[in-house]
Amino acid sequence: MRIAAWIGCAWWTLGCVACGGSSSDGGPPGAGGGAATGTATTGTGGAAATSGVGSSANGANGAGGANGAGGAGGANGAGGAAGAPRELHVDTSSPELSEIRFKPSELDPEVSDRDLEQVALLDTRVARFAGKLVVTLSGSSQPPGPLDLTRFVAARGFHAFAVAYKNDYNIVQNDPDTFGDARLEAFDGQDHTALIEVTRADSIEARLAKALAHLKEVHPRGDWGYFLEDDGSPRWSVIIFSGHSHGASSAARIGKVVRLDRVVSLAGPRDTNPVSATWLSEPSATPVDRMFGLTGERDEQHPDHLEAFDLIGLPGELVEVDVPGAAPPYGGSHRLALKDGDHGAAGNCGAHVAVCEAMFGLPLP
Repeated sequence: MRIAAWIGCAWWTLGCVACGGSSSDGGPPGAGGGAATGTATTGTGGAAATSGVGSSANGANGAGGANGAGGAGGANGAGGAAGAPRELHVDTSSPELSEIRFKPSELDPEVSDRDLEQVALLDTRVARFAGKLVVTLSGSSQPPGPLDLTRFVAARGFHAFAVAYKNDYNIVQNDPDTFGDARLEAFDGQDHTALIEVTRADSIEARLAKALAHLKEVHPRGDWGYFLEDDGSPRWSVIIFSGHSHGASSAARIGKVVRLDRVVSLAGPRDTNPVSATWLSEPSATPVDRMFGLTGERDEQHPDHLEAFDLIGLPGELVEVDVPGAAPPYGGSHRLALKDGDHGAAGNCGAHVAVCEAMFGLPLP
């Protein structure tokens, strides 16, 4: 594991230091809920709690506590409202760009595949922090990244992490279920398809949780623990997934099963050739008005991207963003196109700053 820090143009490399994070991380949301006071048909919720399980069947849940999320409702009960999360606490006393690199196997001896160097970035020289973590997913068979994208978001106040994940397989299949099953297995490490074999230790979800716990320890000034729940799982509500090409589709697939802050797909999503994937039209845990797609009109995959935009139900009509007069927020559309862009151009946020900033919700409110 290597930690590099830059102040202006100066940099140095530090060894692994066991710097314990603060014991008072506040609560990433716990599961708030009321006592079991409901009747067999209808009922009232119990008292609010900072943590706990939801109320019994048919009873309405109590509200979440100060840092608690509302509990799940019973059979006919409504879930409790989420409490407010704590504030992000980043130490800016020595402004610098910190780059921390480590392999998944350094954190988990059960890692067996795609043991490539992952990269975490945090720039404390920025004027304001987003309070969001951007997880970047690279294209087919590519190493963790794209690092240009990871650096782009870090320079704009996001915590950023390029994860090593299972992306070295042929996703193009004739079975419409296989697309989504393979991407889901790469995410959660459960057995969804025979196309690939991903263990829990090799999954995106497990590697992200391990990485955040590690970063909380070795880089406490960055408050990486803000992105973890009390049980050590990722706090999805403050996490953005973004990727290029294969990673663009995987980011959107993950947004279908967990409620993310948003999804930003560059040169994707696709999964519409030779058949259209089932997952594209499935209900989404992340609201579609928090999902964005950027395609290049000179990309040979462009028609496939347009079909995926339709099947997911991205808001708005297709808007060309690199023509005279085009400016954010592009009529509120989440279907964006580069008139002169190819597959690579759609992944180059440095060349299309205004477009990418709009997709990532910048400027900050």
